[in-house]
Amino acid sequence: MSQFDAEFCIVGAGFAGLAAARQLTQAGHTVAVLEARNRVGGRVYSKRLPDGTRLDVGGTWIGPTQDRMYALIKEHGLETYPTHHAGDIVMAPLGAPVSRYSKVPKFGPLGLLSLGVGMKRIDTMGKSVPLDAPWTAPRAREWDSQTVAEWLASPWNMPSDLARKTLLTLFGGLFCSDPAEISMLHLLFLSHAHNGFKYTTGVEGGAQQDLVDGTMHVLAERMGEALGDALHLESPVRRIKQDRDGVDVVSDTVTIRARRAIIATPPLLASQIQYEPMLPPRHAHLLRRMPAGAAIRILAVYDEPFWRRDGLNGESVSPGGPIALSIDQTPRGGNPGVLSSYAFGLPALEVARLAPDARHQVFLDALAERFGPKAAKPIHIIEQDWSAEPWSLGAMMATFRPGVLTSYGSALRQPAGRLHWASTESATFMHAMIDGAVRSGERAATEVMAAD
Repeated sequence: MSQFDAEFCIVGAGFAGLAAARQLTQAGHTVAVLEARNRVGGRVYSKRLPDGTRLDVGGTWIGPTQDRMYALIKEHGLETYPTHHAGDIVMAPLGAPVSRYSKVPKFGPLGLLSLGVGMKRIDTMGKSVPLDAPWTAPRAREWDSQTVAEWLASPWNMPSDLARKTLLTLFGGLFCSDPAEISMLHLLFLSHAHNGFKYTTGVEGGAQQDLVDGTMHVLAERMGEALGDALHLESPVRRIKQDRDGVDVVSDTVTIRARRAIIATPPLLASQIQYEPMLPPRHAHLLRRMPAGAAIRILAVYDEPFWRRDGLNGESVSPGGPIALSIDQTPRGGNPGVLSSYAFGLPALEVARLAPDARHQVFLDALAERFGPKAAKPIHIIEQDWSAEPWSLGAMMATFRPGVLTSYGSALRQPAGRLHWASTESATFMHAMIDGAVRSGERAATEVMAAD
């Protein structure tokens, strides 16, 4: 096995690890980046159509205030283009008629009032949750003892059944988990980190406003190329040993001796590394208690985005349905037409059990119900099951179950000796987004440079 020395070793070449490596190398330091996969990008990934067109199947969209991402895109010679949003949105509640709307869903007066007041209350409560220490919020223990589903179940909080099901669907999609598993404190923290859920769920002016021309994954590849021989792919880290003077990071292909290490993997993966000496108990328990949810994403590809001619924008929501959401992901040139659709949480696990053709049919039946019979006949299908990824172990963000933030949250960014932590889960502003991952990597890089 090869052995190298570097000032700093980074475990993981997702956007957090790539951002940390970029900042350290620009400051004149030597780094080694160890990545388990045969590619960079982590939970950002793309696949190709037969004609070579690339389409993102992981992290894809960005929006205003994600300044770090826009800067990196420009720096690496890429451009963004707006997500198509002109036209109506489709509402397809499970067991109820399909409808379409432009700005206001057809919920009736009680439903609209419940939805608006409920979202406003969540955003208002979220503002009291400190981004750098949500466990210190005045009502932290109260909120951390309650799940999102429990809060929504109260008629005092959400008197409309349809509004409740809609928010359960939206929040379930956001966390890729059943809201019955998610701490209310995590939801409120996320609201504050995103400046409100109107931004989180929005297209124009929101987090889904723009796509990268050529895919987000290309940006990760260009950042990886800049590292040259410092990047080691197919090198899963198995053991990290600390001593008084440095760390030995042992992977399947190479051992790196460094002053300090940045662990930039999903938390649950970080928990599977053998640490010598063992991590402090609070750190170890936190990592084991941050699982990622389940998500299956299907890109249905058509000759053209036919739904636009029908006055639809490709967005759909299905409260209670197995295929929760869809959005237009058509490339900048306008062809081919691409609808990106999702199953989250338990429905994702259920459809994962089906044979591929049967699983695809579930998605296509849902799209046909919302966009007409043309949606049932794509020319290509691209599928990504993030729970089946051994170096992700789940979807785009880890979640905090009830009690975790108030019991173990103080270890989230706290170094453990010579080990530092970076991931979108450890981000404050733009937590759980690619921009948050970049910010976390840059914060960890700053920490290690200042530590010695």
